[in-house]
Amino acid sequence: MAHTIDTTFTATVTDVARPLPEPKPTVFELDSVSVAYDDRPAIADVTLDVPEQAITAFIGPSGCGKSTLLRALNRMNDLIPAASLTGRVAYHGVDLYAPEIDPVLVR
Repeated sequence: MAHTIDTTFTATVTDVARPLPEPKPTVFELDSVSVAYDDRPAIADVTLDVPEQAITAFIGPSGCGKSTLLRALNRMNDLIPAASLTGRVAYHGVDLYAPEIDPVLVR
């Protein structure tokens, strides 16, 4: 005995399309950021903009690089002799790893 399934779909438009909200200014900007410990990659090639007044969460399993990424934002990895960072980390457009930036003030 064969059964037929009705696959018709009816859609109704109930909302009028609204324009997207204006983008918020960027607080943190990461461009191709990689962090390694003793030449072992912890995070690789992360590019991310964190907008102002937005909830941002880093989620993932243990050991995936969440804490390493946060430590790159506040330069806490500087305290680990085996840590190295490449790429650009900026706060309100200022490169946090520029030579003239005091890492203590960043923290």
